Amino acid sequence: MKLLAGTTDCRNGNCPTAWLTAQGTVVVQGYIVSDDVVRVPRDIVDRAARELEVQGAGRCAATVPGAGGLRIRGEWIDVGGTPTSLSCPAGERAHEVPVSAVHEAAIASARGAV
Repeated sequence: MKLLAGTTDCRNGNCPTAWLTAQGTVVVQGYIVSDDVVRVPRDIVDRAARELEVQGAGRCAATVPGAGGLRIRGEWIDVGGTPTSLSCPAGERAHEVPVSAVHEAAIASARGAV
């Protein structure tokens, strides 16, 4: 996996993060909200979308079975996706989502910030 965005004030290396997978999807590690949702700071998704553009991932069409969407919740984004087997600390989990979902959330985030 290739790092797209992470938090700068992380103390233990296991904080909200986004990676691009070899399959052209995005794995987002965040704080557990429910069985099928994790939450990350809005900035993580915004920076991940910018990095995807830089890396040429654009809005590729890779799909993720059972992937949910990304929903803006103030300064946070709830990520509904397919849970991964990535090892995370207590209270965190990683979900896999399509690249397009990251781009759509970043566009919505930018509209909400205006």
